[in-house]
Formats: sequence, C-alpha cells, structure tokens
Amino acid sequence: MRFDLDAMRAAPGKVFHVEGEEQLTTLNWRGEEVRVEGPVHAEASAFYVGSENQVVLTVHVRGRVHRACSRCLADVVENVDKEEELEVFPDEIQGKYLELRPFIEAGMRLGLSTKPLCRPDCQGICPYCGADLNREPHRPNCSRPRTARDPRLSVLATLLEEEKNKT
Repeated sequence: MRFDLDAMRAAPGKVFHVEGEEQLTTLNWRGEEVRVEGPVHAEASAFYVGSENQVVLTVHVRGRVHRACSRCLADVVENVDKEEELEVFPDEIQGKYLELRPFIEAGMRLGLSTKPLCRPDCQGICPYCGADLNREPHRPNCSRPRTARDPRLSVLATLLEEEKNKT
C-alpha cells in the first residue's frame, strides 16, 4: 500500500484514501518476536500541506497477534486496533511513493499492550520453585521466603481463604 507523492503535491489539501491488507508474519517489539495472525487490515488517509512541505498521514490498523503472557508465558491472542496521525516530510522519502508498510508495522507495535496477560488474575510462575501457579501449587521444596502475617489483617485473610474455598 502506498500513496503517490507527485499526485499529492499536484493537489494540496485534497485527501487521498487507501485501504487494504498487509501481510506481516512477525513484529520485533522490545526484543520480543510477536507472531501476527493473518493479514493486518489497514486504512490510511493523507493530504499534502504545500506551505509546510509535509504530508499529514492517518493510519488505522487492525489485526491479531500471538504473544507470551508476561507472568506465566502461556500463549496470548491479542487484538490490536490502533489509529495514529503523524506528519511525514516528503523530502526525507526516497522515490515518488510514500510506502505505508513501515507505518502499518509501527501502528501494530503501538497497539500492543505493555504487559500481556493470559487472564487478569494470572498468578504467574514462582521464581523460586518454577511452578506455574495457575496449574499447580508451590512445589514441596520451594525456597520462597515465608513472611509472617500481620495480625491486624487476620480477618481479611480468613475472608479471602473462605472465598478461595468456595470456587
């Protein structure tokens, strides 16, 4: 997907639209390899501002990605829906076209959550025994520090234990 810069320069202020799908297999985000499921749907509009010699670009992306839960490393499917508006200076662009793929990739990255979770109450993996606390309790030889409970919170602890036993 792309915009023809010559056509945009010839009609300053006219809004150009393009819509389609872009095939992205993976995204690199903060050292994480994010797998993209299927094509990414993108809608873009742009217009040229002659007095500023710039293109005002709006890109809206929608797609699905597979990531690892930030607590337990389980597979998480995340829906991305992100719209961004930015200014692009055509003098910085090689060629006569404004290619949208880099902006689509950036929109997908910006739409990712910073801490993906498999579920809101994910307990994660114990850093001491390695047990996935969503599936199993701490292992018998777990060396996690045992902290004494504050006696002022004993009523709350009892209520929490009762609630846990109900489910």
